[in-house]
Amino acid sequence: MNLLHHPSPKVNLAAMCIIAVCAVGLWLYEPRLYSDVFRLMLLPLGLLWLVQKRYTLLKHFIFISVVILGIAFMCKYTFSFMANHYADSLWVEHIIQIAKRPINGEFKGFPSGHTTAAFIAAAFALRYMGKKWGIFVIVLASMVGYARVLSLWHTPTQVCAGAIFGFIGSLVLIHFINKKPQ
Repeated sequence: MNLLHHPSPKVNLAAMCIIAVCAVGLWLYEPRLYSDVFRLMLLPLGLLWLVQKRYTLLKHFIFISVVILGIAFMCKYTFSFMANHYADSLWVEHIIQIAKRPINGEFKGFPSGHTTAAFIAAAFALRYMGKKWGIFVIVLASMVGYARVLSLWHTPTQVCAGAIFGFIGSLVLIHFINKKPQ
């Protein structure tokens, strides 16, 4: 049995404990820094599947991550463009308020990119690493969103939108990719 594909429960528990200690330590030090680091959960997942030689999964993972994050950032820049060019219109002004960042008033806050990325990782962990890892990564991703609200970079609406978009969007695309005939 290859430990890279089927780690023992002790290896899983040890890995979770190490990650949890690092997460809590970073959170206690600075929640904003926690969110900046743990939004990158996509990287260790991708590296894990590269080491495991799960190339098809890695290909789907990269594709879905690029699509979901691409759409999220297109939303951000659409709101910013609307604010810079059409903010004098009353109906546009009402629409763009959802994207206003609490910390600096820029219109690049909807949806939260940090939270979107973290919840993409959570969706993949839940789907391909099992329930324990999935729930663990969902908790870590939720802390990313909470840190973004605490640090005033996002509103709860922006964070919830990022979480829903990253998680549900990834699960929907995973479902359609897995249904497609090979």
